Amino acid sequence: MTQIIVVDDDNTNSSLIKMLLELDGFSVETCEDQTKAEKAATFDTKAFVIDCHLARGRSGLDLLRAIRAGETNAKTETAVIITSGDYRQEKESLESGANLFMLKPYPPNSLSETLTDLLAKGTATNE
Repeated sequence: MTQIIVVDDDNTNSSLIKMLLELDGFSVETCEDQTKAEKAATFDTKAFVIDCHLARGRSGLDLLRAIRAGETNAKTETAVIITSGDYRQEKESLESGANLFMLKPYPPNSLSETLTDLLAKGTATNE
C-alpha cells in the first residue's frame, strides 16, 4: 500500500481525509503537528498532505521545508500537497517546494485523484 501522511491539527478533518484515502487504497497515518509527522516519516513515505496552518501558530510550510532539506526520514523528493483555506498561501507553498496547493474546501475525490496522478508521475518537482 502507498503510505501517505496527513498533517492537520483538526482531528475531524484529518479523520475524514484518512477515511476517504483509505477507501481508495492508500495507507494513511495522521499527525497533528510537525514533530509527530517528522517521527512518522520513513523512506517508504510516498506523500504528505499538509495543512498550511497548524496549532500554536505553526506553519505546515516549516515541515515542507524540512522535507525538502532532507531533515526528515522521508526522501527529499517525496510528493507534498499543501492545503489551506487562504489562497494567499499558494505562491509561498509552491516556492517552498510543494508539488501542489489545494484550496479548501476541495471536492472529496479530488485529493485522491491528485495523489494518484502525482505518484504516477514519480516526481516531486512542481511544474
